[in-house]
Amino acid sequence: MSQRTTRRCLLSKAAVGLASSSGLLTSLNTVAQSSVGFPNRTVQLIVPLGAGGVADTGARIVAKKLAEVLGTAVVVENRPGGAQAVGIGQVARANPDGHTLLWSTGGFAAAPVLMKSFEFDPIRDFQPITMAATSNNVLVGSSALPSKNLPDLIKYSKENPGKLFYGTASGGTTLVFEYLKMATGVQLESVPYKGSPDAWADLIGGRIHVMLDGPGLTKSNIETGRARALGVFGPKRSSVLPQVPTIAEQGFPDFSVLTWVGLWAPKATPRSVVQRLEQAMTRVMAMPETQQELDRAGLDATTMSTTEFTEAIRKELALWKTVAARANIQPQ
Repeated sequence: MSQRTTRRCLLSKAAVGLASSSGLLTSLNTVAQSSVGFPNRTVQLIVPLGAGGVADTGARIVAKKLAEVLGTAVVVENRPGGAQAVGIGQVARANPDGHTLLWSTGGFAAAPVLMKSFEFDPIRDFQPITMAATSNNVLVGSSALPSKNLPDLIKYSKENPGKLFYGTASGGTTLVFEYLKMATGVQLESVPYKGSPDAWADLIGGRIHVMLDGPGLTKSNIETGRARALGVFGPKRSSVLPQVPTIAEQGFPDFSVLTWVGLWAPKATPRSVVQRLEQAMTRVMAMPETQQELDRAGLDATTMSTTEFTEAIRKELALWKTVAARANIQPQ
């Protein structure tokens, strides 16, 4: 090979190397720029459920306080549909710079075992930030039902097989009810809804017989006699409805389910932005006023690190896979 040819080859390799380095530097600069000065504009908090439910109420309480901590506006946007897939997909496709976030329920962990077409995984496709709050949901019965507690409901459902219906506004709710059916033997059929307000309308109207919701949204309907509290799902009684016994107290000591809401960012969000959001949420959830407002809405403030939240999601995914298999629920 001549000196001229050798020199040409070396120059060509150098040019390729510079181009590769330039591309790498551009990529690194993009990531760096996205994390510097965060936030630098309005943050969108996407709720993949309809307005008016517990998740939506919690999002609006937290958004107000998060805006104070971050120093920028935090706007809640409802994007219901497709078992949360519409809103979840919007966040998955968003620029991973921390300005578009997902506020979702445990239904996100349930959807993969319920829907064939559900393409998103809460760990693979997203960066978990924190579990923000839990809800000690209430098992609510129609006032038209003769049942006044869970044992009454179980007995009545067995005497009327195929005639009692529960309302569900999410895949997570469906699995909770299937778990309840497995644990107690109560016989209920599912009726899906886009959101809790629609289910409430049919419960009060006597078109469905039971549903679940947070104690804050349940209390007024119970006090006015439009609905009846049959039990709470969590390990302890609700401070909002202290007179209502837990499912465990009514003969099923091993049963306990807390519904939760959490915060996610798109998967490629820079670590510095994730840490900023994690720290901001820790501050928000520690505020007495945040805790008080969430309590009135039927939510209990909590905090988890990104690592803890990720592990909690893994356990929930495993639980719902087990429930779905035992209940013979096939992804639709």
